[in-house]
Amino acid sequence: MSNKRKTLSYAAAGLLSVVTLVGTAGIEKTSNKMSWSFSIARPALALAGQRLPGSLSGIISRVSSAVVSIRVTGSLMPAAQKKFSVPQSFKRFFPEDFMKHFDPGSGGFEQVPRRAPKAVGVGSGFFIDSDGHVVTNNHVVGDAAKIEVTTKDGSTYEAELVGRDLKTDLALLKVNSAEKFSFVRFADSAQAKVGDWVIALGNPFGLGHTATTGIVSALGRNIGAGPYDDFLQIDAPINRGNSGGPTFNLRGEVVGINTVIISPTGVSAGIGFAVPSNMAKNVIDQLKRKGSVSRGWLGINIQKVTEDIALGLGMAKPEGVLISMLTKNGPAETAGLRVGDVIVGANGERIAAMHDLPRRVATIKAGRSIPITVFRNGSKVSLNVKIGSMPMTRMVAENVPENRLESTFGMQLAVVDDALRARFGLGVGDRGVVIISVNPEGLAAEKDIRSGDIIHSVSGVDASTPAAVLKVIANAKVKMKTKARTAILLLLSRKGIDRYVALLLPHV
Repeated sequence: MSNKRKTLSYAAAGLLSVVTLVGTAGIEKTSNKMSWSFSIARPALALAGQRLPGSLSGIISRVSSAVVSIRVTGSLMPAAQKKFSVPQSFKRFFPEDFMKHFDPGSGGFEQVPRRAPKAVGVGSGFFIDSDGHVVTNNHVVGDAAKIEVTTKDGSTYEAELVGRDLKTDLALLKVNSAEKFSFVRFADSAQAKVGDWVIALGNPFGLGHTATTGIVSALGRNIGAGPYDDFLQIDAPINRGNSGGPTFNLRGEVVGINTVIISPTGVSAGIGFAVPSNMAKNVIDQLKRKGSVSRGWLGINIQKVTEDIALGLGMAKPEGVLISMLTKNGPAETAGLRVGDVIVGANGERIAAMHDLPRRVATIKAGRSIPITVFRNGSKVSLNVKIGSMPMTRMVAENVPENRLESTFGMQLAVVDDALRARFGLGVGDRGVVIISVNPEGLAAEKDIRSGDIIHSVSGVDASTPAAVLKVIANAKVKMKTKARTAILLLLSRKGIDRYVALLLPHV
């Protein structure tokens, strides 16, 4: 398995890319106001039955005064002009020489000399209260020196950044004005269904207020943008400059916030993604109250349970998420969770996919205890875990530690010593068994095991020497005769990050 991170292009206002996030650059400030509510300035339009009206002009006219264009001036290079790479899962849509023709200065950005101290970009947003709070995307205002908001009637106001959340790419602005503004309310996105009609309003290519229509194409999309991906997929055309703008249902409520498009040309190909309103409501409320977002935290690293890993653990089928690391004295370790446990349930809900657990835990308030169900040693165990508060900076979990040459699975193993630390750039605290070479034709290479990886344990048994590793494998072969286990699990460490790898014994 590869640990390469998928990256998305932060395309401030005019970036040609497969995944386009349209916006620019901001300065973080906070608000002292402590409460607010989501409501609409005018009654929502009532529809007769479920039929689509002959015209959507009535809905659009009711909500368009709450939609704004955002113009951002950045004193630094905008996020869109930083190094861009096409996410691996989308590379099939592009020719091999695509990046050779990539010009981050083209498109929606005003053409300025490359040495100019400032760059300009545009995006969209919408008022969520009469006091002038505006929701948009974080990438629209990321490193801005100046933010301006323009309403449909052409009035322009300066705005300040109240707070932002990188993990969901949301930001909250406050217009500097005593004027009262028309605003819109959020829908319950849990009620959205594939096939529902939607209306997107925004500022594509800096043209100003533009309405497009379509349907909800899919729910719960995970595109690798972040740990809490849960996008609505829509086919209403959205383009560069639409980022941060609202997608409305036919009641004139905001069901999503337009954030990303997938396109081989950089313009709408009918595949757009919006942050669902239910996720946005919690984030925006916290930004309004305190300028930042707090999330529940377990203090674990997790990985997907593959079919091979499920075999190695004796599971009937792949399910849940596997704990590969524990933060020292973190909530999970304190509650008794262990490296090698598979979390299959949390707070009464089944954990079916990799991204289910982070999303659900993040919404739980710190200090609350919830039941966690894990698969351990062939059976399910329930533990109560007191949820912690996610640190503002990532905490690295403490490695499981632990004298000559042995070979197995196409790997050559040795005990860590000073010479091998120097050879592979290991830390003074790295101990145990290190992989010094890997046969490119062997099973280890197929599993992305590399020279310099450290083996901490084999099928839950600490590995202090190569002989200890071979002993566990030999014992597993004996057990395999009774079909108790057909794979072993290696807990490996690479550059401080632990992960499990399953190796099928028949290949030994």
